[in-house]
Amino acid sequence: MLDEVHRPVEDIRLTARQADCVALVAQGLSSKEIARELGIAPSTVDNHIAIAMHQYGFTNRNAVARWYRETVESKQGPDPRASATAAEISLIRRELLLGTPPLGGIRNSLSVKERIVSVAQVSILSIMATSAAVTFVLGLIFLLKLRM
Repeated sequence: MLDEVHRPVEDIRLTARQADCVALVAQGLSSKEIARELGIAPSTVDNHIAIAMHQYGFTNRNAVARWYRETVESKQGPDPRASATAAEISLIRRELLLGTPPLGGIRNSLSVKERIVSVAQVSILSIMATSAAVTFVLGLIFLLKLRM
């Protein structure tokens, strides 16, 4: 049950962008993640959410997100075509474009042993790459000295 007093949905009209922000908040995204997803500033996301909260009479983001999940998503039902959430799509898109994980990282589900093995693998590969680069540079220097 919702603690806050809110107006009937029929009386409220959100802009498309406000509705997008509320939907993404309901999926658990932060303002920064929503901003990246929609291509707007995090402060703009906060403004859209604040307006929606005010119009519906909620006092915090969690309340409006809970309301959204309980009312809007339950009426629409899950989209059978959507196999990934917006957060997962954003994560995949960011990793493909930048090759880096999102700000704040993702939860690491590896055991301590698996983490140690992963760190060791990265260390060994780094040493091998550095050795190859040093050998290449020294070889070039050697060849240049032979020509002189």
